[in-house]
Amino acid sequence: MKKMIVLLLCLALALPCAALAEETAPGITANGVVESQNVYEITAPYSGVLLPFDADNGDWVEAGETLFTLDTVKVYAPVAGTVQAIFAAEGELCEDALGQYGMIACIEKNLAQTIEASTSGAYNDEENRLIHVGETVYFQQNNDKDNEGEGRVTYVSGSDYRVELTKGDFENGDSVKLYRDEKMGTKTCIGSGTIRRAADVNVVGSGRVLRCAVKEGQRVAKGQLLFELAAQDAEDNVTSADVDAPETGVLELNQTYGGQQVYKGMVLAKVHSLDAMNVVAEVDEMDLDRVHVGDSLTIVFDRYPNEQVSGTVTQISGIGVPKQNATYYDVTLAYTTSLETLPGMNATIWLPAQQ
Repeated sequence: MKKMIVLLLCLALALPCAALAEETAPGITANGVVESQNVYEITAPYSGVLLPFDADNGDWVEAGETLFTLDTVKVYAPVAGTVQAIFAAEGELCEDALGQYGMIACIEKNLAQTIEASTSGAYNDEENRLIHVGETVYFQQNNDKDNEGEGRVTYVSGSDYRVELTKGDFENGDSVKLYRDEKMGTKTCIGSGTIRRAADVNVVGSGRVLRCAVKEGQRVAKGQLLFELAAQDAEDNVTSADVDAPETGVLELNQTYGGQQVYKGMVLAKVHSLDAMNVVAEVDEMDLDRVHVGDSLTIVFDRYPNEQVSGTVTQISGIGVPKQNATYYDVTLAYTTSLETLPGMNATIWLPAQQ
């Protein structure tokens, strides 16, 4: 009696499988993998270094979401002063501005005066006629001994030298006597000179301007950010160092990591859209006559072994891949289903009987 019950149970379990085989094919199947119909590449907009990022392989991403950011070259104010002119606007190449103006911006220093001086009139001492770049000197106006100032030597050529003012209130054209000692004793006199307007400071850089952080007429401190630049190979429509997701979907990283040196056009990642899906099946060359473009075949996903989904053959590869003494050809099937299927999932394709 027990043997009879076991036999009936086995027959009952076999009926669904037999029904599936009868509906589809006499046991002929092919293994397949789920793929997105639409895969979007994310490429580097210019050459540079990737900053650290949080995106991970397999993440769900939204269209427009920032995934990566490239480092930029920062240009800082070399001196404190006023931005008199900006010659490289956002989106423009610095090299174009340099070729036309010799600079990308111009800053007038806060103390925009220098002294064009010489050792003429210095105290008759060999040491007083030997001026050193970088040394601090003191001076007073010839016709107003109470008007004093301080500066630093920035240039020396023979008996001539130039002093950059760091303290003092003078008019251009004022004549001054210069000294090594703050008390300005006669024996420390190192010459005489005339107050001149200092040359404006040229700001230079290389690459395409992504961001100009200042405006003309703005006062800036030394070290303040002026520009952020991308590499020269950035196109003029590149306006940001951020790299965004082109579509909503699942992210596939392309061995990308923070700190990596990348080049323009390099594939950083891919986004697999889930709006339309395919199954790509490997069909043995001996079974190719069973399938044709336009055929409807049954798909069973490993994740849903009790569900059948209909797929339409949209493409049959013309090049096979040898595997274990046989050659297999990719057969692509498009399908729609309410089941959640993701790229990389496995499926079985049931092939029809040979006609």
